[in-house]
Amino acid sequence: MRVVVIYNPSAGKGKGSALAAATRSALLERGFDAELHATRGPKHATAIAHSLSPSADIVVAVGGDGTVNEIVNGMAQSVVPREIPADRENRPATSGGTSPPDERRRARLGIVPAGTVNVLARELKLPFQVDQACATIAAGNTKALDLGDINGRSFVLMAGAGVDALTVQHVDLEAKRRFRELAFIGSGLRRGFAARHPEFLVRAAGQEYRATFLVAANSRYYANRLSVARSADPTDGLLDLVLFAGTGRLSLAVFWLGIPSGLHLYNRLVKYVRTPEADLLPLNDRDVIWLQTDGELAGRLPAKVRVHPHALDVLVP
Repeated sequence: MRVVVIYNPSAGKGKGSALAAATRSALLERGFDAELHATRGPKHATAIAHSLSPSADIVVAVGGDGTVNEIVNGMAQSVVPREIPADRENRPATSGGTSPPDERRRARLGIVPAGTVNVLARELKLPFQVDQACATIAAGNTKALDLGDINGRSFVLMAGAGVDALTVQHVDLEAKRRFRELAFIGSGLRRGFAARHPEFLVRAAGQEYRATFLVAANSRYYANRLSVARSADPTDGLLDLVLFAGTGRLSLAVFWLGIPSGLHLYNRLVKYVRTPEADLLPLNDRDVIWLQTDGELAGRLPAKVRVHPHALDVLVP
Protein backbone atom coordinates (compact mmCIF):
# COMPACT_ATOMS: atom_id res chain seq x y z
CA MET A 1 0.00 0.00 0.00
CA ARG A 2 1.55 3.30 -1.12
CA VAL A 3 1.67 6.09 1.45
CA VAL A 4 2.80 9.60 0.54
CA VAL A 5 3.96 11.60 3.58
CA ILE A 6 3.94 15.36 2.98
CA TYR A 7 5.50 17.46 5.69
CA ASN A 8 6.35 21.04 6.58
CA PRO A 9 9.97 21.14 7.81
CA SER A 10 9.14 24.20 9.93
CA ALA A 11 6.26 22.50 11.76
CA GLY A 12 6.58 21.51 15.40
CA LYS A 13 8.89 24.44 16.20
CA GLY A 14 11.33 23.35 13.51
CA LYS A 15 11.06 19.64 14.22
CA GLY A 16 9.00 18.84 11.13
CA SER A 17 11.73 16.84 9.40
CA ALA A 18 12.38 14.70 12.48
CA LEU A 19 8.66 14.11 12.98
CA ALA A 20 8.29 13.11 9.33
CA ALA A 21 11.20 10.67 9.57
CA ALA A 22 9.66 9.13 12.68
CA THR A 23 6.32 8.90 10.87
CA ARG A 24 7.90 7.08 7.94
CA SER A 25 9.71 4.65 10.27
CA ALA A 26 6.49 3.89 12.17
CA LEU A 27 4.61 3.26 8.92
CA LEU A 28 7.39 1.06 7.49
CA GLU A 29 7.26 -1.03 10.67
CA ARG A 30 3.56 -1.56 10.00
CA GLY A 31 4.16 -2.78 6.45
CA PHE A 32 3.43 0.36 4.44
CA ASP A 33 5.44 1.60 1.48
CA ALA A 34 5.98 5.15 2.77
CA GLU A 35 7.82 7.97 1.02
CA LEU A 36 8.66 11.48 2.27
CA HIS A 37 8.05 14.77 0.47
CA ALA A 38 9.07 18.05 2.10
CA THR A 39 7.36 21.33 1.28
CA ARG A 40 9.51 24.24 0.14
CA GLY A 41 7.09 27.12 0.52
CA PRO A 42 3.46 28.26 0.37
CA LYS A 43 1.15 26.10 -1.78
CA HIS A 44 3.89 23.51 -2.43
CA ALA A 45 1.97 20.92 -0.40
CA THR A 46 -0.99 21.48 -2.73
CA ALA A 47 1.17 20.81 -5.77
CA ILE A 48 2.65 17.64 -4.24
CA ALA A 49 -0.75 16.28 -3.22
CA HIS A 50 -2.26 17.10 -6.61
CA SER A 51 0.56 15.26 -8.38
CA LEU A 52 0.85 12.20 -6.15
CA SER A 53 -2.55 11.53 -4.55
CA PRO A 54 -4.09 9.91 -7.68
CA SER A 55 -1.57 7.05 -7.41
CA ALA A 56 -1.46 6.90 -3.59
CA ASP A 57 -3.61 4.88 -1.22
CA ILE A 58 -3.01 7.24 1.70
CA VAL A 59 -1.68 10.80 1.89
CA VAL A 60 -0.31 11.69 5.32
CA ALA A 61 -0.03 15.32 6.44
CA VAL A 62 2.69 16.05 9.01
CA GLY A 63 2.03 19.62 10.10
CA GLY A 64 -0.68 21.96 11.28
CA ASP A 65 -4.01 23.07 9.87
CA GLY A 66 -2.33 25.16 7.15
CA THR A 67 -0.45 22.14 5.82
CA VAL A 68 -3.58 19.99 6.02
CA ASN A 69 -5.56 22.63 4.10
CA GLU A 70 -2.97 22.80 1.32
CA ILE A 71 -2.88 19.00 1.00
CA VAL A 72 -6.67 18.76 0.97
CA ASN A 73 -6.79 21.33 -1.84
CA GLY A 74 -4.36 19.24 -3.87
CA MET A 75 -6.37 16.08 -3.24
CA ALA A 76 -9.64 17.84 -4.11
CA GLN A 77 -8.20 19.00 -7.43
CA SER A 78 -7.36 15.39 -8.28
CA VAL A 79 -10.77 13.87 -7.55
CA VAL A 80 -14.15 15.39 -8.29
CA PRO A 81 -16.36 14.95 -5.19
CA ARG A 82 -18.65 12.04 -5.87
CA GLU A 83 -22.42 12.36 -5.62
CA ILE A 84 -24.00 9.08 -4.54
CA PRO A 85 -27.50 8.56 -6.02
CA ALA A 86 -30.25 8.26 -3.42
CA ASP A 87 -31.14 4.72 -4.49
CA ARG A 88 -27.53 3.58 -3.86
CA GLU A 89 -26.77 5.59 -0.73
CA ASN A 90 -27.12 2.63 1.61
CA ARG A 91 -26.12 -0.09 -0.83
CA PRO A 92 -23.41 -2.36 0.67
CA ALA A 93 -19.98 -2.61 -0.91
CA THR A 94 -19.28 -5.42 -3.33
CA SER A 95 -17.48 -8.53 -2.17
CA GLY A 96 -14.07 -7.88 -0.71
CA GLY A 97 -15.08 -4.46 0.56
CA THR A 98 -14.45 -2.64 -2.73
CA SER A 99 -16.54 0.31 -3.88
CA PRO A 100 -19.08 -0.05 -6.71
CA PRO A 101 -17.24 0.20 -10.04
CA ASP A 102 -18.62 3.61 -11.11
CA GLU A 103 -17.39 5.50 -8.04
CA ARG A 104 -14.06 7.28 -8.35
CA ARG A 105 -11.16 5.90 -6.34
CA ARG A 106 -9.61 8.49 -4.04
CA ALA A 107 -6.78 8.50 -1.55
CA ARG A 108 -7.49 8.70 2.15
CA LEU A 109 -6.02 11.40 4.38
CA GLY A 110 -3.96 10.59 7.46
CA ILE A 111 -2.82 13.28 9.90
CA VAL A 112 0.16 13.48 12.24
CA PRO A 113 -0.54 16.75 14.12
CA ALA A 114 2.53 19.00 14.30
CA GLY A 115 1.22 22.56 14.09
CA THR A 116 0.62 25.37 16.53
CA VAL A 117 -3.07 24.74 17.18
CA ASN A 118 -4.15 21.61 15.21
CA VAL A 119 -7.88 22.39 15.19
CA LEU A 120 -8.89 19.54 12.88
CA ALA A 121 -6.96 17.02 14.97
CA ARG A 122 -8.89 18.15 18.04
CA GLU A 123 -12.19 18.01 16.17
CA LEU A 124 -11.51 14.40 15.13
CA LYS A 125 -9.91 13.41 18.47
CA LEU A 126 -6.69 12.35 16.76
CA PRO A 127 -3.66 11.34 18.84
CA PHE A 128 -0.78 13.82 18.93
CA GLN A 129 2.05 11.29 19.44
CA VAL A 130 3.66 10.05 16.21
CA ASP A 131 3.45 6.32 16.98
CA GLN A 132 -0.19 6.54 18.08
CA ALA A 133 -1.07 8.66 15.05
CA CYS A 134 0.53 6.05 12.79
CA ALA A 135 -1.35 3.29 14.60
CA THR A 136 -4.57 5.17 13.80
CA ILE A 137 -3.55 5.37 10.14
CA ALA A 138 -2.69 1.66 10.05
CA ALA A 139 -6.01 0.66 11.64
CA GLY A 140 -7.79 1.97 8.55
CA ASN A 141 -10.91 3.39 10.19
CA THR A 142 -12.24 6.00 7.77
CA LYS A 143 -14.62 8.89 8.31
CA ALA A 144 -16.08 10.70 5.29
CA LEU A 145 -16.00 14.45 5.98
CA ASP A 146 -17.78 17.21 4.14
CA LEU A 147 -15.52 19.55 2.23
CA GLY A 148 -16.27 23.25 1.99
CA ASP A 149 -15.53 25.33 -1.07
CA ILE A 150 -15.35 29.08 -1.57
CA ASN A 151 -14.57 30.42 -5.03
CA GLY A 152 -12.87 27.14 -5.92
CA ARG A 153 -10.71 26.90 -2.80
CA SER A 154 -11.43 23.98 -0.46
CA PHE A 155 -11.59 24.13 3.32
CA VAL A 156 -12.10 21.57 6.06
CA LEU A 157 -12.70 23.77 9.11
CA MET A 158 -14.25 27.07 8.08
CA ALA A 159 -14.29 30.01 5.72
CA GLY A 160 -14.70 33.56 6.92
CA ALA A 161 -15.31 37.05 5.59
CA GLY A 162 -15.06 40.63 6.82
CA VAL A 163 -13.83 41.15 10.36
CA ASP A 164 -13.15 37.43 10.69
CA ALA A 165 -10.69 37.41 7.78
CA LEU A 166 -8.94 40.53 9.12
CA THR A 167 -8.67 38.89 12.53
CA VAL A 168 -6.94 35.85 11.02
CA GLN A 169 -4.71 38.02 8.83
CA HIS A 170 -3.41 40.07 11.74
CA VAL A 171 -3.13 37.47 14.51
CA ASP A 172 0.34 37.56 16.06
CA LEU A 173 2.16 34.26 15.46
CA GLU A 174 4.08 34.35 18.74
CA ALA A 175 0.87 35.12 20.63
CA LYS A 176 -0.79 32.25 18.74
CA ARG A 177 1.91 29.86 20.00
CA ARG A 178 1.78 31.13 23.58
CA PHE A 179 -1.90 31.94 24.09
CA ARG A 180 -3.59 29.82 21.42
CA GLU A 181 -7.31 30.74 21.12
CA LEU A 182 -6.88 33.87 23.24
CA ALA A 183 -4.62 35.26 20.51
CA PHE A 184 -7.60 35.29 18.14
CA ILE A 185 -9.79 37.08 20.68
CA GLY A 186 -7.04 39.68 21.12
CA SER A 187 -6.63 40.10 17.38
CA GLY A 188 -10.39 40.44 16.92
CA LEU A 189 -10.58 43.13 19.56
CA ARG A 190 -7.64 45.04 18.05
CA ARG A 191 -9.15 44.92 14.57
CA GLY A 192 -12.51 45.95 15.95
CA PHE A 193 -11.09 49.14 17.39
CA ALA A 194 -8.72 49.86 14.52
CA ALA A 195 -11.03 50.85 11.68
CA ARG A 196 -14.50 51.01 10.22
CA HIS A 197 -15.77 47.64 9.03
CA PRO A 198 -18.03 47.70 5.96
CA GLU A 199 -21.17 45.64 5.75
CA PHE A 200 -21.68 43.02 3.07
CA LEU A 201 -24.66 41.02 1.85
CA VAL A 202 -25.23 37.33 2.59
CA ARG A 203 -27.85 35.37 0.69
CA ALA A 204 -28.60 32.01 2.29
CA ALA A 205 -31.57 29.70 2.83
CA GLY A 206 -33.87 31.99 0.87
CA GLN A 207 -33.07 35.04 3.01
CA GLU A 208 -30.83 38.10 2.79
CA TYR A 209 -28.69 39.36 5.67
CA ARG A 210 -26.24 42.17 6.21
CA ALA A 211 -23.09 41.38 8.15
CA THR A 212 -19.65 42.69 9.03
CA PHE A 213 -18.41 39.28 10.25
CA LEU A 214 -19.16 35.85 8.84
CA VAL A 215 -17.89 32.36 9.59
CA ALA A 216 -19.10 29.47 7.44
CA ALA A 217 -18.21 26.59 9.73
CA ASN A 218 -17.73 22.95 8.85
CA SER A 219 -16.27 22.27 12.31
CA ARG A 220 -17.19 23.28 15.84
CA TYR A 221 -13.73 24.58 16.61
CA TYR A 222 -12.37 27.90 15.36
CA ALA A 223 -9.03 28.01 17.19
CA ASN A 224 -7.85 25.29 19.56
CA ARG A 225 -11.03 24.70 21.63
CA LEU A 226 -12.62 28.06 20.84
CA SER A 227 -16.01 27.39 19.25
CA VAL A 228 -17.84 29.95 17.11
CA ALA A 229 -20.43 27.60 15.57
CA ARG A 230 -21.24 25.18 18.35
CA SER A 231 -23.61 22.98 16.35
CA ALA A 232 -21.36 22.52 13.33
CA ASP A 233 -20.86 18.92 12.21
CA PRO A 234 -18.37 18.05 9.42
CA THR A 235 -20.53 15.10 8.31
CA ASP A 236 -24.03 16.61 8.04
CA GLY A 237 -23.85 18.11 4.54
CA LEU A 238 -24.41 21.64 5.83
CA LEU A 239 -22.40 24.73 6.70
CA ASP A 240 -23.21 26.60 9.91
CA LEU A 241 -23.13 30.33 9.21
CA VAL A 242 -22.52 32.71 12.10
CA LEU A 243 -23.26 36.27 10.99
CA PHE A 244 -22.65 39.39 13.07
CA ALA A 245 -24.23 42.64 11.90
CA GLY A 246 -22.69 45.11 14.35
CA THR A 247 -20.79 48.08 12.98
CA GLY A 248 -19.77 49.81 16.21
CA ARG A 249 -16.60 49.16 18.19
CA LEU A 250 -18.38 48.41 21.45
CA SER A 251 -20.79 45.93 19.82
CA LEU A 252 -17.88 44.10 18.20
CA ALA A 253 -16.02 43.93 21.51
CA VAL A 254 -19.10 42.46 23.20
CA PHE A 255 -19.39 39.91 20.39
CA TRP A 256 -15.75 38.74 20.65
CA LEU A 257 -15.74 38.60 24.44
CA GLY A 258 -18.87 36.44 24.36
CA ILE A 259 -17.38 33.73 22.13
CA PRO A 260 -15.46 31.72 24.79
CA SER A 261 -18.65 31.19 26.83
CA GLY A 262 -21.00 30.86 23.86
CA LEU A 263 -22.88 34.03 24.83
CA HIS A 264 -22.23 35.46 21.36
CA LEU A 265 -24.98 33.20 20.02
CA TYR A 266 -27.54 35.08 22.16
CA ASN A 267 -26.41 38.46 20.86
CA ARG A 268 -29.29 40.26 19.11
CA LEU A 269 -26.91 41.19 16.27
CA VAL A 270 -26.02 37.55 15.54
CA LYS A 271 -27.80 35.20 13.15
CA TYR A 272 -27.13 31.46 12.99
CA VAL A 273 -28.05 29.86 9.65
CA ARG A 274 -27.54 26.27 8.51
CA THR A 275 -27.35 25.88 4.74
CA PRO A 276 -25.50 23.97 1.99
CA GLU A 277 -24.49 27.20 0.22
CA ALA A 278 -24.50 30.97 0.41
CA ASP A 279 -23.60 33.98 -1.73
CA LEU A 280 -21.44 36.75 -0.24
CA LEU A 281 -21.59 40.10 -2.00
CA PRO A 282 -20.10 43.54 -1.35
CA LEU A 283 -22.63 46.34 -1.10
CA ASN A 284 -20.59 48.62 -3.36
CA ASP A 285 -17.44 48.70 -5.50
CA ARG A 286 -15.39 50.71 -3.00
CA ASP A 287 -15.19 48.31 -0.07
CA VAL A 288 -12.57 45.56 -0.03
CA ILE A 289 -13.84 42.66 2.04
CA TRP A 290 -11.38 39.82 2.60
CA LEU A 291 -11.92 36.07 2.79
CA GLN A 292 -10.08 33.36 4.71
CA THR A 293 -10.13 29.58 4.57
CA ASP A 294 -8.85 27.47 7.47
CA GLY A 295 -6.91 30.45 8.79
CA GLU A 296 -5.27 31.62 5.54
CA LEU A 297 -6.27 34.60 3.38
CA ALA A 298 -8.11 33.40 0.28
CA GLY A 299 -9.11 36.46 -1.72
CA ARG A 300 -11.99 38.91 -1.46
CA LEU A 301 -15.71 39.21 -2.11
CA PRO A 302 -17.80 38.47 -4.13
CA ALA A 303 -17.82 34.78 -3.31
CA LYS A 304 -19.96 31.69 -3.28
CA VAL A 305 -19.47 29.27 -0.41
CA ARG A 306 -20.82 25.74 -0.55
CA VAL A 307 -20.31 22.27 0.86
CA HIS A 308 -19.59 18.97 -0.89
CA PRO A 309 -20.99 16.20 1.33
CA HIS A 310 -18.70 13.33 2.31
CA ALA A 311 -16.00 14.40 -0.15
CA LEU A 312 -12.91 13.71 1.99
CA ASP A 313 -11.98 10.36 3.56
CA VAL A 314 -9.95 10.83 6.75
CA LEU A 315 -8.39 8.12 8.89
CA VAL A 316 -9.60 8.47 12.50
CA PRO A 317 -9.47 6.50 15.78
